Amino acid sequence: MKKIYYLLTATLLLFLSCNKIAAQAPYKASVGGMPLVNTLGISSKFFLGNHIAFQTDLFWKVIFTGYKYENMDKKRILGALYASLELNPNIIYQKKIKEKTISELFWFIGGGVSFGYAIGNSGKFGANGIIGIEFVDKTIPVAFQIDFRPGYGMLFSFDKTPVYAFFFSHKSPWHHFDWLIGFTIRYTFKKKVDN
Repeated sequence: MKKIYYLLTATLLLFLSCNKIAAQAPYKASVGGMPLVNTLGISSKFFLGNHIAFQTDLFWKVIFTGYKYENMDKKRILGALYASLELNPNIIYQKKIKEKTISELFWFIGGGVSFGYAIGNSGKFGANGIIGIEFVDKTIPVAFQIDFRPGYGMLFSFDKTPVYAFFFSHKSPWHHFDWLIGFTIRYTFKKKVDN
């Protein structure tokens, strides 16, 4: 847990030190959704500075992941499938890659946490990185984003019983590799004028 704390602190300090570069925020705020079957939800993004944004997503997610199984003398890596409802706030550093007359393309990197509820009466907590690209249309107020969010996840039961998912149960807490490939469409508000 200390490693995650140090990583998030270092990431935040890096973002704050990079914030003094020329302004490139494409808009002040945006609201939209994640329309894929395995990640269905709503999303918002607000620029706190020239390159720093705060993005919050509330979504329904289905994930297939691997975990380490240990039982007496047996140690194996197994796969598991589960579904969860999660809130995932992230701090993001974003920078322009390319600008054309009708569009802008940005890359971004950042990190955040996730918490929520997994099917099978389990709570969920995790930490994640986020990296991706965002396409902003200048002719209509729309932004498209695709990202990858690798991270750490933990399912836990409130009554100390095993956590359950599709086709498996595991003692609580269950630590695993958590990930998401997200696609987001958002309506953008009030374009910010570059200095």
